[in-house]
Amino acid sequence: MGILSKIRRHAAIAKGHFVSMFKDVDIPPLPAAVTWLISELNQEEPDVDRLVKLISSETGLASKLIKTANSPLFRLRKPATNVRHVVTLLGFRQVKSIVLAYATMEAVPIPKGDLFDHQAFWTDSLLKAIIARSLSKKRFMNYMDDVFTATILADVAIPVLLTAWGEYYAPIIEEWKNSPRRPSEIEREQFGWDHGQAGAWIVNYWGFPEEMICYIGAHNLSWERIVDAELQNTLALPISIGCLCASVLKPDVERIWRMLAEAHDRLYLETPEVQQGIQDAKETFHEILSLFGLSHAKAEYLMDQIENLVEVEKDGEQRRAL
Repeated sequence: MGILSKIRRHAAIAKGHFVSMFKDVDIPPLPAAVTWLISELNQEEPDVDRLVKLISSETGLASKLIKTANSPLFRLRKPATNVRHVVTLLGFRQVKSIVLAYATMEAVPIPKGDLFDHQAFWTDSLLKAIIARSLSKKRFMNYMDDVFTATILADVAIPVLLTAWGEYYAPIIEEWKNSPRRPSEIEREQFGWDHGQAGAWIVNYWGFPEEMICYIGAHNLSWERIVDAELQNTLALPISIGCLCASVLKPDVERIWRMLAEAHDRLYLETPEVQQGIQDAKETFHEILSLFGLSHAKAEYLMDQIENLVEVEKDGEQRRAL
């Protein structure tokens, strides 16, 4: 079975039976211009003129696209000055990555109450996305931006579920805050599904590409389940590893060690390569955080902790080699 067939099969499984579960839930729509934009980007040969026109019609999106293109995330040799210039320099795949990330962030509701920390949620999502992107460079260099997009959107169902299904879902977040377990583990125990599967259904509703539906649906899978689904040679792998990163609200050292171990074992990265990936992520993170309108006091501490653990790992290897 080819990679595309495997992705399509898992995308279908990931979507589950959420049609009936969400039949009375108002899924927030994407802006009309963004919906048309996604449709255009999903074409085999997108029309550049139409693409530029659609992006330019959303003033805020056009401005963010240009600023992001000129950020350390892409390291352009010369700055982009307008939307057409960005499309020419970055290409359709990278433009789609930026557009989907910004559009989804603006469309997702902010749950009421103190249980949901909007800044922390998107800071976590962005940090995981940047780390996953950096760690995927060795095995998936040509698809790093798809890794970024799928990872930043991986948890998109959480605020939707809290907003529309709060009576049932709020206890999941309460338990997560007071437990070492991941939300997905608690969800499977309580509901028989996890927010990755719910997220896959939501982005399918928004018309996202099949591969993106698959990767969002699979982001909580263990290595064993990734192998069972025959996704070990797809972007599902670096995305799932990036999603192991600890939260700024729960800077769990064990979670960080697990992420680093998976990067070594599954992405075949040596310690210096992991160290470089984390350094690249740290250099990019704060500027991208600002571009997304985010600021979280604990983000710096978590990044330092990740970097320090990689250094500890490197020192240990050097001592064993003596």
